[in-house]
Amino acid sequence: MNKLNLFRNCSVSKEEFLCDYWHQKPLLIKNAVDTDDFVSCFPDKQQLIKLSCDEDIQSRIVFKNSETNYDVEYGPFSHEDFKELTNETWNLLVSDIDKWYPLSRKILQHFDFIRNWIFDDIMLSCGSVGGTVGPHTDHYDVFLLQVEGQRLWKFSNNKILNPDLLPDQALKLMSDFQYDTEYNLNPGDILYLPPEYAHYGIISSDDCVTCSIGMRTPSASELSVSFVDSLAQTLSDNNRFVEPQFQSQPLKGEITQDDLSAVKNILLDNLSFENMNLISWFGKYLTEYRSLFYEFNEYKESEEFNQKLNLKTSPFSKTCYFAQGDNAILFVNGTEFDCSLRLAQLICNEQTISSEMLSKLTKTDLEIVEKLFCEGALI
Repeated sequence: MNKLNLFRNCSVSKEEFLCDYWHQKPLLIKNAVDTDDFVSCFPDKQQLIKLSCDEDIQSRIVFKNSETNYDVEYGPFSHEDFKELTNETWNLLVSDIDKWYPLSRKILQHFDFIRNWIFDDIMLSCGSVGGTVGPHTDHYDVFLLQVEGQRLWKFSNNKILNPDLLPDQALKLMSDFQYDTEYNLNPGDILYLPPEYAHYGIISSDDCVTCSIGMRTPSASELSVSFVDSLAQTLSDNNRFVEPQFQSQPLKGEITQDDLSAVKNILLDNLSFENMNLISWFGKYLTEYRSLFYEFNEYKESEEFNQKLNLKTSPFSKTCYFAQGDNAILFVNGTEFDCSLRLAQLICNEQTISSEMLSKLTKTDLEIVEKLFCEGALI
């Protein structure tokens, strides 16, 4: 267990981190993980370049031409593209490494104190000395783990909600980046940054590989759009706007105050939590948020389901559950199931179901497992 404790060499404990730093302020964690434990789980620089040549994998290269001029190109790339970068200052970023290189998910064991339904993805980056994506802010929490080589990080210790941006750039880069602190991260070091903290990472060595473990929560606008859209699907088409009765008929093109009052009453009467199953909507939403599952899952036939083999959650699956005593509402990739709390915990927390455990499941739970297997959510 000591090997999985990010804070074993840190003056801050896990409890203090969650209380005083999580979502609130940056923290440098020196020697957070043992390089011997994780370095083999990540692709190296050449393997990253190979992944960026796959048409299914999201990748991009950021070119720094000057402090105020950047270009970006999107993959898939070819190996010839990288041979032409000799005189360029570049930074390659490859997203969703946890899905395309599943061994990398081992690093997530170090973050089991954070709920996995806010986990977004693992992104890796590499490039030339001086390579960078420029000074910027993000809308999510991120743990920046140095895998190989070195990268210099400069960052502010205050949130910047609406920074001024460089004009006419493909990226949202700050025009006036001010930093309070800088660290040169070595393999095993982690820099934690909450949302909206300005930062600027610069590759210090040619063998640099940096891992970004992103935790993203949905915005108020995203939640509102999804909630209203789901609520609208429960309303009848017979429930319509009705013109008010006018003492004097308005002009043909006129919208009146009475019209606005009628519309306001419709919205107030119908946009209500009483008309929605909040648990059902939120669980489905979370497990569909930014999901790639239905693009890349592999369906199976029920005949292929073998109860003598172990199962694990597909790297493309998103899961969560709501406990109700010994039972639970399980959500997997936007679908809802009523099951035992134990099955929900196996799928969402442990992310594995042994063949021994399969033999102990109830008939209802086993049917859910088989369905998830056939849909590719369990493999």
